[in-house]
Amino acid sequence: MLAARAAAVIMALALLASVGCSTVQEAYNEYDPRPRPADAAFAKVLEKYLVEGSIHHGAATEMLAQVVPANWEVRVAWVDRRAEAFAWRPEQKAKDLADQKAEYQKFNTVLASVFVPDKKWNNLDENDTNWRVYLINAKGERVEPVDVRQIKKRTAIHGAIYPFWGPWSRLYLLKFPINDAQGKPFLAPGEKEATLLVTGAPGQESFKLVMR
Repeated sequence: MLAARAAAVIMALALLASVGCSTVQEAYNEYDPRPRPADAAFAKVLEKYLVEGSIHHGAATEMLAQVVPANWEVRVAWVDRRAEAFAWRPEQKAKDLADQKAEYQKFNTVLASVFVPDKKWNNLDENDTNWRVYLINAKGERVEPVDVRQIKKRTAIHGAIYPFWGPWSRLYLLKFPINDAQGKPFLAPGEKEATLLVTGAPGQESFKLVMR
């Protein structure tokens, strides 16, 4: 009799333990802090090309910036992440990829997350901006952007594809001409890198970027 009761108690404890383990495992799966596979795959691409820089005057910070070139690998990663997020059909993904290809063939594009302590001077997109921005090739030739715009809306997908956009920073999209004033490619055939120069009265910083 005692043996039967002992066996029953052991079985009950084993059942509770198995339920407890299952509950813990479910909770772990639900609250797993590790990045999702889609985010992890995107991060691997981004970390290859993200460049950070800063401008200081003595101990004072004048600017902090994180810059990403919109080269082809980055653009494909954007498409993949959006397609995964919105469960796009193959034709939708193909259209986004084609749009990215068209932009890639027209411009050398850069995204910059910029923090300036005094917000009124964080104005790269204004005509009377406190800063000048140039893209410089291997010959030392430089061009100014033909389009600078601020990305203002913080959405979930923007958070996924622009994770470097800090909470106190402004995100800028800068498009530079792919050809120089004479109609020749600004980056020579086989030339993949260019330098982004941000300069103003507080100082300047250079970012070496893989554009192609």
